[in-house]
Amino acid sequence: MALIYPVVADAPEPEDGTDPEFAELASDLSDAWLVEIAVDDDGDDACFGPLTARAAWELAVGVDARRPAWAVSVVPLHVAGTAEELVALFEEDQPGPAAVDEGR
Repeated sequence: MALIYPVVADAPEPEDGTDPEFAELASDLSDAWLVEIAVDDDGDDACFGPLTARAAWELAVGVDARRPAWAVSVVPLHVAGTAEELVALFEEDQPGPAAVDEGR
């Protein structure tokens, strides 16, 4: 199927065969990551983590190399906040989590 991983939207295209910038992923997105593996459409899937960005990448690449038909995703694990903070992340017209914390 595919190896799916996040990239920064305005980042230049990486050269073929190069690994992601792990320090940048950790500082920009999260320092804890999950590897999600979907074996088929029947719900046979699992998550592994939390892992460092590099460990998640290495696990995902290893699984993808052995089972290319499986969908393997590397996703950041975000620390959950309050319900208000989570909703604010998805609503453009609402203040972000920092503004909520500061009472704006």
